[in-house]
Amino acid sequence: MLKVEVVSRELIKPYTSTPLSLRDYRISLIDELAPVMNVPTILYYADDLRSSSSKCEQLKRSMSKVLARFYPFAGRYMKDSFKVDCSDQGAEFVEAMVDVRLDDLVGRGKNLKTELLNYLIPRPIGAGDEATDPLLAVQVNSFVCGGWAIGLMTSHRIADMSTTSAFVNEWAIEAKRLVEGFDGDCFPDKSPVWSSASLFPGRKMSGFPFGLSREKENVEDHKIVTKVFSFDGRAISRIREKARLLDNSGERLPTRVQSVFGMIGKSIIDMNAARFKEFWAIQAVNMRGRTIPPISKNQCGNLYLTTSTQIVAGEAGVELHSTVDLLMQTVKREVEKCKMILSVEGQMSISNGFYEMTKILAKPNIGVLGFSDWCKFPVYEADFGWGKPVWVSCVNVPVANNIYLFSDKFGKGIEAWVNLNIDDMLKFEQDSSIMEYST
Repeated sequence: MLKVEVVSRELIKPYTSTPLSLRDYRISLIDELAPVMNVPTILYYADDLRSSSSKCEQLKRSMSKVLARFYPFAGRYMKDSFKVDCSDQGAEFVEAMVDVRLDDLVGRGKNLKTELLNYLIPRPIGAGDEATDPLLAVQVNSFVCGGWAIGLMTSHRIADMSTTSAFVNEWAIEAKRLVEGFDGDCFPDKSPVWSSASLFPGRKMSGFPFGLSREKENVEDHKIVTKVFSFDGRAISRIREKARLLDNSGERLPTRVQSVFGMIGKSIIDMNAARFKEFWAIQAVNMRGRTIPPISKNQCGNLYLTTSTQIVAGEAGVELHSTVDLLMQTVKREVEKCKMILSVEGQMSISNGFYEMTKILAKPNIGVLGFSDWCKFPVYEADFGWGKPVWVSCVNVPVANNIYLFSDKFGKGIEAWVNLNIDDMLKFEQDSSIMEYST
């Protein structure tokens, strides 16, 4: 068991006051449709012999400076008016002591009890959208070995993983400047842009139903477990070869992400083939850099399209190459759609796609898989002045059949965070392909 003692809890306000002209931040249509949840990420760092108190002070000062640029994170969401009140209420900053060593958690793979990681984040995943909820909350955890971890939560109402990653890396740059003795103003090349509502005006629509509770989740209550399956570079190369596709244009190798998603999806579908014949795979596609005209890669908020792929299982399940091909074709189609998404017709397709997805999810007797690819986000570059993280993780997310992919710290392998109900997880762990290719 892991024991966490909260030492302090405070609100960090922006270094400079947010101008009156920016106090009302209107959220976009895609922001409106995002689920009610906080997106959790934990970054783990080895001991560097500096005191935890000095680290926390530098983290607070640097966070305050970065919040001046990421000012909606210091505000509060007003759900009745679909806007963020950016009156500098502050982001939550928690300091905590943890009674275990860093290596009691890092490197444990499938043996890690991921529900323990939920103690390293400051709030329940589903605690969002109320006027009292901070839109950014951080918990700095000090381990008995001297290692430490930053548990970070951003509200999905105003941020996707791209925005979260941008914040983390700007915060790290600012903190490292303080550690190295620079305390002046920093003017980064990649200043965040907060104007997504001008691209996709809101329509006062309700968000995606995700079924998360505002309370601390209990694994025994929701019967959903999260386990980490690691695929190294050699295993991924073998999966890609196995999933090699042949079409009119010749042979094609799927990407490493598509290959791992396909392998995991095939395993889950196969073990449920007697229960469901129809499955739908849900994926998010980042639209930054893919639109015409191009949206700035520094644009903050939620900027993704949600895709749905129908997969029909036979009596024996599905083939790996056909599953991978279906996922690839769906993503390819959505990437093409990004080119015209800024048109009136394109914006209509966002809300229409949302309605279609809710209709799919309401169908009886279907299986649903949710895939989130976080591999390309540079979270392993976040050096706060004490070195880069030794590990970056998710937590136990109590939503069945959701899979999150992270790159490992070397950028060659992939860690799959798989959320399944208890019975399905027992079957999944015994799947011959999962046993062969993952550790």
